[in-house]
Amino acid sequence: MNHYISGIIKIMILEAGAALLLFDRFFAERFERQRKIGFAVLAGLMVFAWCEYGNFRVHYWEQFHFYLGAKYQKEVGWFDLYKAALIADRDVDGPHILGSVTETRDLTNFEVVKVEQALADAGRVRAQFSDERWSTFKEDLRRFSALVPWWQQPGRDGRTSWQAMMLDHGNSNSPAWAIFAHPIASLLPLTAGNLALIGALDMLLMIALWAAAYRVFGVRLASIGLLIWATAPNSYGYLAGSFLRWDWLFALGLACCFMQKEKWATAGALFGYAVASKLFPLFFGVALLIWVAMRHWKERKLPMPYVRFGAATLASGLAWVLIAAAMFGTFDVWKQYAQRIEVSQHEKFYSIQYSLKTVYLQVVESPASELAQRGLFPTEIKQARADVNIADHSKGFMLVQLLFAALIGVLLWRAPNAVSAFTLGPLLVFTFLTVNMYYWNMLGLLALGLAMRPQRPFFSLLLSLYAIFCGYFLYQHTNNGFAEGYVVALLLTVAVITNAVAELVALRRSTVAT
Repeated sequence: MNHYISGIIKIMILEAGAALLLFDRFFAERFERQRKIGFAVLAGLMVFAWCEYGNFRVHYWEQFHFYLGAKYQKEVGWFDLYKAALIADRDVDGPHILGSVTETRDLTNFEVVKVEQALADAGRVRAQFSDERWSTFKEDLRRFSALVPWWQQPGRDGRTSWQAMMLDHGNSNSPAWAIFAHPIASLLPLTAGNLALIGALDMLLMIALWAAAYRVFGVRLASIGLLIWATAPNSYGYLAGSFLRWDWLFALGLACCFMQKEKWATAGALFGYAVASKLFPLFFGVALLIWVAMRHWKERKLPMPYVRFGAATLASGLAWVLIAAAMFGTFDVWKQYAQRIEVSQHEKFYSIQYSLKTVYLQVVESPASELAQRGLFPTEIKQARADVNIADHSKGFMLVQLLFAALIGVLLWRAPNAVSAFTLGPLLVFTFLTVNMYYWNMLGLLALGLAMRPQRPFFSLLLSLYAIFCGYFLYQHTNNGFAEGYVVALLLTVAVITNAVAELVALRRSTVAT
């Protein structure tokens, strides 16, 4: 479906969802069955819209990186898949499927280089394969090309699919992810059916996650979380039909479910895997830790449930580190992964990113008159300019990050339970990291946590999520999409500041009243 029409449909669902939230708040004692049906129906409609109205497909582009990256984890790591593919293509008789590729991305720094420059260390890359594994890799490359007949079709920019593929940013998953992905890729040969099965794994994980959420949290809370989870733009287009790209979200969501059921060790073990698979979920734990410290600082001791959660988290995380090191032969896999994370945090701006950093640079690099006239609809994103560097503003930005984190701390103060505190983690991720749009699904967990809180500021923040994404889809119609991530980041920044200030006022009034 045309994304403009789809955007209008999603705006209508979001508006209906916001209206239902207001109705639910003002008629909390009436129409319970009808309200539950409404929440469930709207969540279902958004899920249907999210999955492109039932259009499941194998994401071959993603699977090139993650199937081959997982199967040959020991040999190519995070930096040598493109080089290995180029060398293997030159090492076969017959047509060369990568013969048209003249440039590729150097995954150690994300710079685009000539193929000849990339293959300067071809001997080192080839030496990482045994002769048997090299033959298997070459055969997999041939099979992969045979499965996808559109590789050589020209794209909108004139490049073939292979030419564009070799300019991607590569495998971003951790060694812990590869613990599961490697044996799956090794056991399932490259066939159309097996790639479809692999592509369906994430959908099965998400079905299991939200089925558990409905059972644990009930229809209202789970439906609110599911609707915002499915509202996140581009995540389906980028990742659906890929290969275990939502394993971290599955683990985080189940951790919330087990927290709610007060099974703290199980929740901690799941959280430990989420952090090992994708480091940024650590901020969910930071949010929980801050809340626990606030809630129990007078007692000078930690309640045992949180001790069990923390111990299980540490034990689980350490176990995954050790298992991955044993599977892939050395702790060097974790060193390489750390280098991969470092590179990704310094890459240039893309419109699918969102972070506090984007908003900060837009403000400090823009004249006041420009902000007044074009603040919401900028003619350029300052972070995208080559002459704009966050390092030039390091002290000022660090101060802003700390102040913004303090506002999130205000939102944590009256969290009624561990889940509502834990699920504020996405706001800390937004504050301290740069995350691409296809990870925005975690805002569904934030929505679930906010929906658990009766206070007015948190209800307003929940409504803000509906408004922010309405703004996103509206923006697609008015500004060609080059600054969508910035607009969402700006609106989220304003929402957090506004609602944290409202919470401060409410806290002050309650203190005066007592």
